[in-house]
Amino acid sequence: MAAWHTTGLRAATAAGLAMTVAFTAAGTSSADEPEPTYDWGTVVKTKDGVQANSWIVGVTGIGRIVNARMFEAASPTTPKAPRKFEGGNDLVNLAPGGVGLGKVSALYARALTNEQPRAKSQGKQTLPYPGSSYANAGGGSVDIGVPYIAPTTPEGTQLSGIGVHVDAIDVHARSLPGKSVEFQGGAASGYISVAGQRIIDIPPIWAVNVGVKVAGAGDKPSPVLAMTNEQVTTDNKGVATKGKDGSYKYDPRATSGYVNAIHASVLGPDVADVTIGHAAVIRDPAKTDMLKPKPTAPKPLPLIDHLKDPIKDALDKKKDFIEGAIEKKKELLTGQAPATTN
Repeated sequence: MAAWHTTGLRAATAAGLAMTVAFTAAGTSSADEPEPTYDWGTVVKTKDGVQANSWIVGVTGIGRIVNARMFEAASPTTPKAPRKFEGGNDLVNLAPGGVGLGKVSALYARALTNEQPRAKSQGKQTLPYPGSSYANAGGGSVDIGVPYIAPTTPEGTQLSGIGVHVDAIDVHARSLPGKSVEFQGGAASGYISVAGQRIIDIPPIWAVNVGVKVAGAGDKPSPVLAMTNEQVTTDNKGVATKGKDGSYKYDPRATSGYVNAIHASVLGPDVADVTIGHAAVIRDPAKTDMLKPKPTAPKPLPLIDHLKDPIKDALDKKKDFIEGAIEKKKELLTGQAPATTN
């Protein structure tokens, strides 16, 4: 399998993606042009200037499905997302509208405003934090296909045209008064597959906005773009920030935005879109920056410390490997063994 690679892009487009493999899209239908806020989630008017939205899986354009979000959390709550916390430990078969999308286990979604998680667990204990927003989504194991075709053996690879499997997936978005929006995402392990063949290994911490373009094949080719750790900044209405040319541009000063653990889009005339692990926040600095807490106030954990232990363990192993390689290189250059301490 190939290793995951970076394009250096900060926009969810097909330009510059390096890897191409054959794929035939199936079960898709035409969809209307989405609203400008579609990628962020459900945006509502708020007096306090903060809101959050998260879900495990979102899909539109497959079969007759339009904008279906599974295990969605929101703050403020909405008719389709009436709770701030969603999830459970059971294995769940995802089949919105009768279309199979795969399986997830130990899933969770959180959406908080004016409060932050008190600890790294997915529990409901929170810390009051006026003017802030936070969203989180993930699962113990996620096996998603577009659409899903189950493997022939329990440990096998799904046979979907394009499939994504990740273990211990976890994404976070946060915006605090006086600060820019923050994103964090990762998984203990994962891969992307095409028709039962694993083609890409996904590392524990994914580079930002990295993807693979899967070229169409057959009489009606429909290219597919799959991205991981998709991080997008938005304005205070959930619309992606733009540069002078009118196209998307990452804004390091933005206080709002969203992250998708996985985002797969079928391009061309047969439009379909799937997001896995979505976390989105909005914070209007004009309404919230004056609420920046005093230095003596309790502080939330650094966002990276909220990542699940399997991801942190994988990161520590990667760090140890890199540090060991550096020491070996020093030894080769100097002809001396690295210093040791007792």
